Amino acid sequence: MPLLHHDNSIELNDIIKNCWDELTLAAQSSTHPYHFPVLGTNHQNEVELRTVVLRAVIQNEESLVFYSDFRSPKINQIQENPQVSWLFYNGESRIQIRIKGLAKIHHQDEISHQYWKLLKSRNKRDYATILSPSSTIKNNKEVDYIKDGNDEQLFDHFVGVTTEVTEIDWLKIGSDSNKRARFLKEKSGFMGEWLVP
Repeated sequence: MPLLHHDNSIELNDIIKNCWDELTLAAQSSTHPYHFPVLGTNHQNEVELRTVVLRAVIQNEESLVFYSDFRSPKINQIQENPQVSWLFYNGESRIQIRIKGLAKIHHQDEISHQYWKLLKSRNKRDYATILSPSSTIKNNKEVDYIKDGNDEQLFDHFVGVTTEVTEIDWLKIGSDSNKRARFLKEKSGFMGEWLVP
């Protein structure tokens, strides 16, 4: 983990280490509060938000991973503007983590193939719809799936999206006072600083 340089670096180091540790746990557990974060993208000067599943955290690359259907509107939005934001909140600890970064789409490459192999068969059905995600249908019973589709056909619709983290904004909501810190990625690592909440 990159070292921080700051007068209060010990506590700031604890904070950013805890952020990465908790995010790593969240990717491994569906019951963790951070497992279903909100992802923000930009589209025609508007912010688009949706819940995604945190699939993996690659600490040595300082990256977050989610999966999607290649035909989903958010993939086109990321292609147009790779700047994305993530929002995590733990109601028990009352900690909010906001993350900014650059997204990269992995489609039909070695990395996406590795992620695809990790998916359970029942989850692969999510990528078997005939119509693209967000297509209009008359009712919710009209979702048609590819029949007898082999694994490779479904893989054509699958993407793994990695986000290289460039900024982490941490907020602790306290009963008496709040604490907030920001960590910006520089060549030497993340630089931490305290902010007014």
